[in-house]
Amino acid sequence: MNKATIHGRIPTQEIDFDPNFHCRPNPIVTFASLWAQNTLWSPQFGDRHSLLLLRRQMPKKVSFQRAYTGWRASGAKEINELGEGRAFLRWLQKYELSVDWKKRDFNPHPYFSQNNCPTHSPNDEMAKGLSFAVRPVNVAGRNVKLYVQDEDMLSLLNMPYGQEEDFLELVMQYVAQRFEWETWRAPAPPFLDWVVSHGKRPVFMQGQLGFSILTVSC
Repeated sequence: MNKATIHGRIPTQEIDFDPNFHCRPNPIVTFASLWAQNTLWSPQFGDRHSLLLLRRQMPKKVSFQRAYTGWRASGAKEINELGEGRAFLRWLQKYELSVDWKKRDFNPHPYFSQNNCPTHSPNDEMAKGLSFAVRPVNVAGRNVKLYVQDEDMLSLLNMPYGQEEDFLELVMQYVAQRFEWETWRAPAPPFLDWVVSHGKRPVFMQGQLGFSILTVSC
């Protein structure tokens, strides 16, 4: 006989964070723990699949509680092979579902909850599909906003090694170099490739990076 499902959740875990110091905001988001099959589960989706799950939009939406407990009740197949995030996403794809996310379901890293975090303008065509906003910098008298693809930003946030350097300092150095490349009419490497080639590992002060995945209900 299958075990009965117990409904309920436990709030997401608090992350120790001091806004006065450099940090590397990892993981970018944590999820509320859920009871299913008489077991308390603490979802660990990984940064990449967390973004894919949060961004997924389908005509049919179900609550996080219903989706996750349904997946666990189905046997949570492929979790050992694919990992929890990818396996859960594949189950949603199979049934053509997305999650109707509520604020109680997940918490972004507290770094992204500061009032001075940059945001993308709704009318910014360049920002479509981007989850992270970089604070604009002024280089050689020019205001420049750098756009970084999600995959590249996840790599920057999770770099395992390198000489640590302030994120915006790296952005300004890169932008200054791009101005030179423009005068030479030379192709510019992506920001991530440039950081890696210089052996750097960015660290972040408050107000340098913003995160906005979607609008959620209360």
